[in-house]
Amino acid sequence: MDYEEIKSLTKHHTQVFGRIVKCEMYKLEEGKVLALAQMHDDYHDIHLAILLSDSYRIEEIAGKMDRIPYPCCEEKPLEMLAKLKGIDVLVRGGLKKVKERVPRNIGCTHVYEMIESTFRAIFVGSYSIVDRKWEGVLSLDMEENRQLALHSHNLTDTCYAFNRASADDEVRKRARKKVEEANRKREAIEAVKGGK
Repeated sequence: MDYEEIKSLTKHHTQVFGRIVKCEMYKLEEGKVLALAQMHDDYHDIHLAILLSDSYRIEEIAGKMDRIPYPCCEEKPLEMLAKLKGIDVLVRGGLKKVKERVPRNIGCTHVYEMIESTFRAIFVGSYSIVDRKWEGVLSLDMEENRQLALHSHNLTDTCYAFNRASADDEVRKRARKKVEEANRKREAIEAVKGGK
């Protein structure tokens, strides 16, 4: 069955549960990043704010629960967030450190889910932030971009697109040459700006 056939099974049936997890990222001054996350489902409205340093370490983290199934859910899980300060979000094993610092039995499954989703969004978003500095100077096609990313220690072998076996040295060399040319252009632009 394809997606549409499977999805059509819902026709004429009542939805029994729904959940939305939303993540947003904002680039702040001094290279800092703010990540906001929200979970809304039939039982919860939970919000997280994570302030990251320019090296993507958690500087501040806080949350609030507007709607929860049990009053006790609000007490400890949000207090435990402070233990996550200092975790490097982009390093492999970041989520493991979250679970080490806040054991599951004193945390909240839903806050864990939000943190995991937010870490993944930060990972993807961090590349779009970096890409913006190249606007107007560097133009890579999709495969050149993928080949460069494939050699990042954060991306190699993390999924099918970044499977080490799909490396293409020719495309990577072509992309690196474009990056070197773009660096020269940026340096020339900065030199002109500095001379004003």
